[in-house]
Amino acid sequence: MSVSAYPWRSVFVWIALLALTWLALFSPFTAGWNGSCAALVLLAVSASIVIATRRMWARRASTQHVLRSIDAALASLPADIKRNTPLVLTVGEPGSVLSRVFDKNAVIVTDAAIWVRHDDPSKLMHLADALKRWRGGQGPDAVAWLMTSDDPASAVTLQATLKRWRVAINEAGRAVGYRLPVCIALYATETRDRSLDCPWFGVSASVQLDPHSTAEQLSVLLGAFAERAVPEDRRPRALTAIQLDALARWAFEAVLPPLVETQRGMQALTLNAFGVTAVAGPVVPDSLYGQFVATTTALDLPAAAGITQRYPLPIPLIRGIAPQPVRRALPVALAHAFVWFAVWFCAAAAASAWQNRALVSGVLAHMARYEAIPPAQDAARVDALAAVKRDRDDLEQYASAGVPPRLGLGLYRGAPLLPVVNRLIAGYQPPAPAPSTIELDSMSLFDSGSPKLKSGSNRALIGALEMIKAHPDKRILIAGHTDSVGSRGGNLALSEARASAVRDWLADASGLSVTRFAIQGYGDTRPKASNDGEAGRAANRRVEITLVPDCRADRGDGFTHGQPACS
Repeated sequence: MSVSAYPWRSVFVWIALLALTWLALFSPFTAGWNGSCAALVLLAVSASIVIATRRMWARRASTQHVLRSIDAALASLPADIKRNTPLVLTVGEPGSVLSRVFDKNAVIVTDAAIWVRHDDPSKLMHLADALKRWRGGQGPDAVAWLMTSDDPASAVTLQATLKRWRVAINEAGRAVGYRLPVCIALYATETRDRSLDCPWFGVSASVQLDPHSTAEQLSVLLGAFAERAVPEDRRPRALTAIQLDALARWAFEAVLPPLVETQRGMQALTLNAFGVTAVAGPVVPDSLYGQFVATTTALDLPAAAGITQRYPLPIPLIRGIAPQPVRRALPVALAHAFVWFAVWFCAAAAASAWQNRALVSGVLAHMARYEAIPPAQDAARVDALAAVKRDRDDLEQYASAGVPPRLGLGLYRGAPLLPVVNRLIAGYQPPAPAPSTIELDSMSLFDSGSPKLKSGSNRALIGALEMIKAHPDKRILIAGHTDSVGSRGGNLALSEARASAVRDWLADASGLSVTRFAIQGYGDTRPKASNDGEAGRAANRRVEITLVPDCRADRGDGFTHGQPACS
């Protein structure tokens, strides 16, 4: 995946829109928590866009001069050559090797490839990505790493160089979205008084090379090169073949293992081509290669000055590497956008399922709570029924106005609950109203003219006692009545004394405080029937027990003995 060609900012905006939509429509959390998360999302996306934009500008600025050089070099060629001709990043240490290949040019165009010079490992990934954008999604086809036999001055320097370029090439591969094929090209210098016309000896393929088999193939090629020489050139050719064979063996022992072997924290390079050639130039006997030759062969590498020729490009080695296909960033970005949408949909579905489960559990819990309360506790039943009615209102709103997104996505489970809730609400029956008054015959409670309860009167008071216990929130008014026989004052006192006797018995039997009772004596002032006959006088001799609302909040200290009850 290309770094700068990839639409990072558009992807960041897409992710932010998905996150904000989820928070607004599907989140099961509180509004405050959702607002905080939305602010964090906006802050993170804004910072990411700023960072991506600044990095993109920095990369383009660092590679602009190279792209201008390429455009200038290809100005006279057909416009489509940049895609039809392989492009090779040619890298090496700053100094002799690249300057002797490119002279002062940044780009060389040959029939085989477009060769782009680069000697800064830290910016290789930026150049590779810029070239991919310049070619319309087709990145570099290979990396040609040029080395001379005299480059490494010490083993420590060699290892540091190899590690630096290995990391740089791997980073460039990640920047363009694929592993870059690598070609290692080594030049052996010989002290000559004329330029050498030495071919490249090497192996290249579209797949990764095996170092062991590559070494064997090189030995065969170099042996054939020495044998085909005419008599007068046999000795120089043999000497060149021996030097190149020594250079190849030194490379397979000291150069290639750190590059192609997997090491901790570093990915191995993909070696698709390796080759050696000889050029005329100064020899450094104390180089690592010179030391290797001195210890493994009997050759003497003279350090005398000679002609220095321009180094040839490893064109034959590149021909075996397959060109890279076009890899555009837009399809990859669209695929990533779809993946993020799939993640968003899964998160939305999970949130909807969780909230549907919470809805069903809440409604069922409210229904179970209502059904568990016995009818005698009507106040608690009314409170529980109010919660069920609120659930009914929500379910009816969802049925008429539509299911909200947080419960939607085909996961809504509230519709089957609505008829069940309606039946439960319709089945509520308020408790039967309490009897307002129980009337007791005075003759069954008292002897004639006596205010004392007679034995056996408790059987007549049991009904009143059960009514009082069934309504502990009510106060009790006890009123006594007499017939018209006797004086009015005496009847009034007798009726109040009888009410007081009933009050005392009920308070003792129920365990209630006497302050919950009120008594009233009416005497003969409220007859039910005419006192002219015995039947009428019997009906008027009575005690009435009435339940009334508790009006202590209105009367301050409540009822007191002998005072009228609140109405």
